[in-house]
Formats: sequence, structure tokens, C-alpha cells
Amino acid sequence: MRLISIYSFLERNSFLFPLAIGVLTLLMLGLTLVPTDVMGDNKMWDYDKLGHLALFGGWTLTLGLYNQIGNFPIPKLNKWIIGGLGIAFGLIIEILQYSLPLNRHADPLDFAFDILGCLLALWVLHYTPNKERLQSLNK
Repeated sequence: MRLISIYSFLERNSFLFPLAIGVLTLLMLGLTLVPTDVMGDNKMWDYDKLGHLALFGGWTLTLGLYNQIGNFPIPKLNKWIIGGLGIAFGLIIEILQYSLPLNRHADPLDFAFDILGCLLALWVLHYTPNKERLQSLNK
């Protein structure tokens, strides 16, 4: 019953998905493109690979849930396309870090964790039941 309530809430308030995607996109662009000297020296940056995994996984999961639950503006996309969009976003970030004079550098390991986060999101989406499946489980 609880999952149906969450699902119904997200379905009724699907405007939250593009808002969350926009906020996550801006956060990710800020964290990955701001010059390192502006970011300061903090132990938190020692865990940036986990940050890449969480942010790109969260972005992909949010986009996938919007595709699955919300009023997605285009026809429903295959989950692999959703994952591909997350991976492409990660690649664009790394290309920007390499090409822009921002005192940042591209890191293949960052991109690997972006991919891992996207794949983890696809795994979660695969096991996220749709509305019909949830209703049949509660009967």
C-alpha cells in the first residue's frame, strides 16, 4: 500500500520530476565545472568518485522515473536510452573539463563512476514496478 501511495503522489505531482532534474543538472554542472581553487580544500573531495556515482545515478534514476511515472513530454523511452543520456551527460562534463580553461581536468575514472551510477540507476528502474504491477501485488 505504501508504494502505491508514493507512486500516486509522484503521478499527481509529476511537475516535481523536471524540477528535480533541473536542480540536479545545475548542481552537477556547478560541482564539476567550478575551478578547484574556488571549491576549497576539504576532505569531502576525497570521496568525489562516490559523488559521481550518486549524482549521475540519481540524475538517471530521476529521469527514468519521470519517463515511467510522470507526464513525460515525449513517448516513453527505453531504459537503455535513459541510461545513455546519463552516460552522455557524464561524457560531456569530462569533455568540458578537458577543453575549458577552468583549472579542471578530465578524469577517466570519474567517467567510469558516472557510468557505474547510470547502470545502478537502470538496475533500480528495472526492479521498480509500474502502476499496474503495484496494484496487482496489493490485491
